[in-house]
Amino acid sequence: MSTVTSEFDRLVRDYYRAWFRYHPEAAVDVGADEYAGLLTPHGDDDVGALLALNEMLLSALDELGPGELEAESGLDFRVLYGAAVIERHELIEQDWRRSDPVRFLPVQAIHQLMLRPVEGFGRALLARLSAIPSHLRSARRQLHVSPERIPSEWLAAAVCEAQRGAHYIRELRRHPRVARAFSTPGRIAALVDGAARSLEEYARFLDDELAPYAAGDFACGPRQFDRILRHRHFLEVDRGGLERFGRELLERTAAELRAVTRELRGDEDVPALTAAIRADHPSAEEFLSVYREQMRAACRFVREHDLVTVPEPQHLRVLATPGFLRHQIPFAAYVEPAPDDPEQRGFYYVTPAEGQELLGEHNRLALPHTCVHEAWPGHHLQFVTANRRAASSSLPRLINRSSTLYEGWALYCEQLMYEQGFLGRPEQRFVLLRDRLWRALRVQLDIELHTAGLPLDQAAERMQRVLGFPREQALADLSWYTRAPGAPLGYATGWALIGAARRRLREEEPDFTLKRFHDRLLAAGSIGLPLALQAAFGDELAREVQRSVFGTQ
Repeated sequence: MSTVTSEFDRLVRDYYRAWFRYHPEAAVDVGADEYAGLLTPHGDDDVGALLALNEMLLSALDELGPGELEAESGLDFRVLYGAAVIERHELIEQDWRRSDPVRFLPVQAIHQLMLRPVEGFGRALLARLSAIPSHLRSARRQLHVSPERIPSEWLAAAVCEAQRGAHYIRELRRHPRVARAFSTPGRIAALVDGAARSLEEYARFLDDELAPYAAGDFACGPRQFDRILRHRHFLEVDRGGLERFGRELLERTAAELRAVTRELRGDEDVPALTAAIRADHPSAEEFLSVYREQMRAACRFVREHDLVTVPEPQHLRVLATPGFLRHQIPFAAYVEPAPDDPEQRGFYYVTPAEGQELLGEHNRLALPHTCVHEAWPGHHLQFVTANRRAASSSLPRLINRSSTLYEGWALYCEQLMYEQGFLGRPEQRFVLLRDRLWRALRVQLDIELHTAGLPLDQAAERMQRVLGFPREQALADLSWYTRAPGAPLGYATGWALIGAARRRLREEEPDFTLKRFHDRLLAAGSIGLPLALQAAFGDELAREVQRSVFGTQ
């Protein structure tokens, strides 16, 4: 290891040792259990210290430079530098403490302890529970400063999560892991009740005192959005080029969808075929078991067809989405294992549908697509693969993920499994295209919501018109877009880049195999896809692929 690389590694260790104090949930996610008893601090001194930490890091990285670093450390350098740039500007330009009541909520910090193999679980749980009342009192003071800056959508989401979170906290005493950790129930009962009451008081405070004034803008703005494109996704295309890509993909996919509809039913009535597909779904009582079986079937297919190296050991549990998260996860979501978990246990959440209309989204044709996307060979395989390699599980790569890779890969997997025959029914081509249409529209909505002032109601109306979504479903999906600028566009963008790279390599490499292509693609971890393409296949291919997808020079 060179002297410069050793110096960079020391800088990374020192930075994250301090950074974790201000991001304790991120610390636990990557196995730094010494922060498991903390909640996210939000005082003026804390924000000032975090800002100073990022500025010192950027200065040190500028002085060090990436030129003499070994290849893997060079990738880490770019990822870390980009993340510090984004967070620095977010702290300066968008003080979240004045506008985001959701971010103060500690429910997921408690739920995290239920999922992760945390050393000292009992101590950590007691510490976090005992901190919740004062944490939320401080949050109320922060939000009271400028309630007009709070987006009404975020306030409503915070009220919902706080109310449902109070119920979740009260149920902790019945959780098997809690029962094992505390032989005397009274030791935790008072803390649970106090934390739950604090959440209920927080919800009432938001509803009664702040809701009349909440009229803020959730948009991150053009400058921050551009930083995300450049420093998180590492895309060599501007917003205009991305918007054009999304529009053309939407038009092309809509035409293909109409053509498939003609083949299947003799006309172009996409809504009628959609309704017919949605009508065939498992009952509310059986749909979790159907998901489990489809997940196992997808895993068997990937192994039997040797499509990609399957990391071992690994485990995946299919669970109903916890109540406090259901407003954030309208359908399904994946929670990856901690990198230091020797068993690599992932969680696949499926949200129980309330009513026949939403149950139709879990229909028997679409359900296997979801299992492919979230599990095999989608998110679960990709994240466990990243955790298993030393280079791809470095702290900069674990913490600063890009949806161009992890969501682009998952969407590509749906196409792959259709091509290979797992999604083999004729109607599944229709489902594939309808899902792609949704992801193409996301590119446009992501950009317009955060940079062009598109109102949420108009975005929902467009989803209803283009996709046939019920309004409730559209608004649930859009709620996530408002909180994750740049993430929704990663699905279609990454899918297109992976497909273009595969086509080019298939033409150029006489010994091309899908398995080798997939293994090389996933080797760099969950970083911006252009960086992963550079690392796996070289700078020239990565540039050519972007030019072919986005039409740039």
